[in-house]
Amino acid sequence: MTLFERARAVEYLPGTIPVSLGKTARERWRVRLSLPGVSVETGEVEVITGARVQLDGRIHEADAVVAAPGLDLARVPEAAGVHAFWDPAGAEAASSVVRAVEGGTVAVVVSSLPYRCPPAPFGLAMELASYYREREVRVVLTTPEPIPLAAVGGGVPEFLTRSCVEAGVELLAGFQPHPDSLEEGYLRSTGGAEVEYQLALVVPPHTRSPLLAGLAGEGPLVSVSPRFESSEEGLFVVGDAAMVPLPRAADAAVAEGRTAADAVLERFGLSGEQEPHLPEPECYVGHGGGRYSRISLRYPDGLPPAGSAAVRIEGPSERFAAGFEASFDRWRALRSG
Repeated sequence: MTLFERARAVEYLPGTIPVSLGKTARERWRVRLSLPGVSVETGEVEVITGARVQLDGRIHEADAVVAAPGLDLARVPEAAGVHAFWDPAGAEAASSVVRAVEGGTVAVVVSSLPYRCPPAPFGLAMELASYYREREVRVVLTTPEPIPLAAVGGGVPEFLTRSCVEAGVELLAGFQPHPDSLEEGYLRSTGGAEVEYQLALVVPPHTRSPLLAGLAGEGPLVSVSPRFESSEEGLFVVGDAAMVPLPRAADAAVAEGRTAADAVLERFGLSGEQEPHLPEPECYVGHGGGRYSRISLRYPDGLPPAGSAAVRIEGPSERFAAGFEASFDRWRALRSG
């Protein structure tokens, strides 16, 4: 069993927001991989098929490959006041600028759909509004979705919309950014709406990984079977890149990976057929002032389209800050052996 990663140290993506506000250092959200019984190869994966992985020019033969390259982040225009922002590295680069704003408009911009961690831009905008509470700063959140997170349902669109209003965030739904507007120094939608800004934190367009370029599917997403096998035999695709009606979140990817692993073991004759693993995604959304809400999804009747998600919304409350920290502790424990 071999795991291929770019580097030995991996990062916890929800740490992005605390890093951007200077509350924690980026290093706090990094952990060195150490998985018992698993060989870890680091470097840049160049080619994957159902029978091999090419890493830095070296070929590694395989009987099956489970790929989780995620979605690639496209380039964001280089312009004054514009920062690509969707991982701890981007947050670290933008942190000093974020904290220096004294007035005007800060825009959180969702470039396109889909993107990973769907509730996160709402948490970022609310945390920013709280951070700037004593300054003359307007926080605007734009999203291409006419109804935010409509696919999740269960009251989540209404909850996030109401929470933004209560936090003082101006939410502009159905706002599809014009591709050239940021280069011109302001934000304009394809429908003609305009937002002037001093700082734009842009969730970059998410595109398909070049490693999955030849596989069936639409746009950035890859078509997969119920066991997550792609159009190429022996190549399974899980996580953000898989075309499934599940959240693009870590907990969903874990369940997908386990389902794919069961399929591989069955193919090797090491186990019988197993039912797909049901994900239990949980998301902690910051509301500012140390308050978080928790959005939980369960699938008691099975996965979509046969079953639908049962959604539970709790908070916002300061007591869920401990839950946010506990989720990081669980993530760290799984990756550090």
